[in-house]
Amino acid sequence: MIRLTAQIMKSFIEEKEFFLYPHQEVQDIFDIVLHKQIWFRHFFIDFTHEDFFLQKTIEEQKDAILQQYDSIKAMNKFNAVYFYKVIFIHENQQEYLSERFNELFQWLRTTKIRIHIFFIDWKLRKAFSVFKNFSDFQDIEIFLSHQLYKPLDDELQEINFGEIERKTKAQKGYFFDQKNTYFTYLFMIINVLVFLYISAQGGTTNIYNLIRFGAKYNPLIAAGEYYRLITNIFIHIGILHLLLNTYALKVLGKDIEYIFGSVKFILIYLISGLFGSLGSFIFSKAVSAGASGAIFGLMGAYLYFGIRKPAIFSARYGLNILSILIINIIFGLSNPNIDNFAHIGGLIGGYLTSSALGLKKEPVFKIKRIFFQLCTIVLIIALFFTGITLHQQTWQYYLHKGVQYLEQNDLRQAEIAFENGLKKNPRTATFYFYLGYIRYQQGNNEEAIHYFQKALEIDPNDAMSNHFLQEIQSNKSLR
Repeated sequence: MIRLTAQIMKSFIEEKEFFLYPHQEVQDIFDIVLHKQIWFRHFFIDFTHEDFFLQKTIEEQKDAILQQYDSIKAMNKFNAVYFYKVIFIHENQQEYLSERFNELFQWLRTTKIRIHIFFIDWKLRKAFSVFKNFSDFQDIEIFLSHQLYKPLDDELQEINFGEIERKTKAQKGYFFDQKNTYFTYLFMIINVLVFLYISAQGGTTNIYNLIRFGAKYNPLIAAGEYYRLITNIFIHIGILHLLLNTYALKVLGKDIEYIFGSVKFILIYLISGLFGSLGSFIFSKAVSAGASGAIFGLMGAYLYFGIRKPAIFSARYGLNILSILIINIIFGLSNPNIDNFAHIGGLIGGYLTSSALGLKKEPVFKIKRIFFQLCTIVLIIALFFTGITLHQQTWQYYLHKGVQYLEQNDLRQAEIAFENGLKKNPRTATFYFYLGYIRYQQGNNEEAIHYFQKALEIDPNDAMSNHFLQEIQSNKSLR
């Protein structure tokens, strides 16, 4: 029976990923408790035999179960705990033992303890579920039945459960090798170099300097400078912003690069950043920059990994990533200076891109992944054109579009753009100035004077309008 128990425990470790739980001092195999965590649910399984359990009175059996529950629950206060108890019995005693334990089962129905009790007839190799008050999430009953059909391994004399667990964790991917996470460090270096360069060219807190070097600025994106949706990912506003995002990239990026592989990591990072930029482009008018959208995308990739490999995710991270994500979202919502739309967009983008690519060494072009790939592409296109459509209706768009036409010396198109902008916002002196400048270039001084004067009515400190007015008046005097 002990050899059979050891063989079943070994299978639980290797196949079901139930690992040793340091619950109490282990003196024999029946002191071992196995444990598996799936998100907020913790599953425990222990084995005993009837001779040991039946020696106890009903009250002693209750106390034993309660002590185990209280001890384990104390270490998992905010998690749901589920217990599987496997009791080995002698042949043809199932009905007798069910009656013998009837009082215990009645008591268990009145407690908060989630427990599923099995009898195993170790001679007949049969498993019987005799009591349960929760659904068998882990399919333990089916697994036990399959294990009992296996022949007993005669060579199984001594088992080092600790070594079996270590090998299983290494084989299943519980240990991450972070030695070859080159692209995480590459992105960190790019962020620092870009920051140093912009700092040397006028500073990273000067809004006009940020726009000059590729920050997200909606009117210019709507006017055709689409590259800003990507370049803003590598620009940071101030040293604190750079340090926070670079540290987050280091902490999160190494594992994601290992889990997904370098190529998929690059795609997740950049596409998440693009989603973050698009979210900000549609919903936020502010000038913005930073890797936050891409970093939230890495969190989205963690969530995908947690759904695909919940046992590894829960055991390795203990839901810390989920806690960090929730804290960041709450902090962002309470701080008006944080671009939450970029964060949420990046998070969604990271999850979608991870679903579209799969984990490391998994084939990319499978039917399910192709569906997510199409969804990702369609969503990017839809967000992009939605943002363009929205911002091409703003006066800021017409202002920048008109300036672009002036730079191309296309006075007619510039005039149309400024007039459209004036309809959107007739209290903007800049439109009157540029329309006056166009009339000045066309030699129509009368209309030029009219526009310059309108500009000065709105903004008496408009130096350029005042300059051109004086120049026109000087030319009249010379004549």
